[in-house]
Amino acid sequence: MPTRFHLKLLEFLPQILYYPDRMTTSEYPKHELRRFSAVIFDFDGVIVDSEVLQAKAWQQLAYELGYREVRVTAARIAGRLDSQIARDLFGERIDVDFCLQRKLALQEALEARGELQFVPGALELIQTLSSSHVLAICSNSYEERVEAFLQEQGLRQRFRVVVGYREGLAPKPSPQPYLRTLQQLGIPAETACAIEDSPPGIEAARGAGLFAVQLVREGIAASPKADRHISNLLELIRNDANHR
Repeated sequence: MPTRFHLKLLEFLPQILYYPDRMTTSEYPKHELRRFSAVIFDFDGVIVDSEVLQAKAWQQLAYELGYREVRVTAARIAGRLDSQIARDLFGERIDVDFCLQRKLALQEALEARGELQFVPGALELIQTLSSSHVLAICSNSYEERVEAFLQEQGLRQRFRVVVGYREGLAPKPSPQPYLRTLQQLGIPAETACAIEDSPPGIEAARGAGLFAVQLVREGIAASPKADRHISNLLELIRNDANHR
């Protein structure tokens, strides 16, 4: 004879069988993005391949300043503020403001020549996820530059929140940028996933309590703190699609 428990189970059985999307996030395999309601992207190195371009601008500046022995790579600057990079490359006595202005001018010249490209798979991933997830950007780049780029590319409407570097906000690897992003989204950390490419970014995401995926790129170390490593952004789409 069925008990009250069995009757209650039968009442919900059709929902379990026919509405798998109503599973809780903890019931999905950890690699699936479906277990999250929001995806937070880093900008440099995840959406745009700007770290290689910025390294080129820094290298040009080093030559202009006479620092012929300095070698700048994407790995050396990834996830760091320009002010930190200037002191690391040229020493504490360098005129940081001049370096930042000149580096920006060199960078903009490279961008004007069409050297700033999207990271492979970024546009497809954004387009796919924007129909199923809330999207946001959390970056160490100046917020107005990220906003301007998104507007130029017609992508701003895809992202509910954009958080970039601003005065008074500690940059990554501090978790503050991610905590601000979560606050503006109005969601708890366990419902969101972060996609980063640098160890400082992974540290920031994990410090804020986020599940952190690292896009491992040539010359940049894989962080042991990442929850998952991928070599191509499209892996996230393929893996999610294969389990539907």
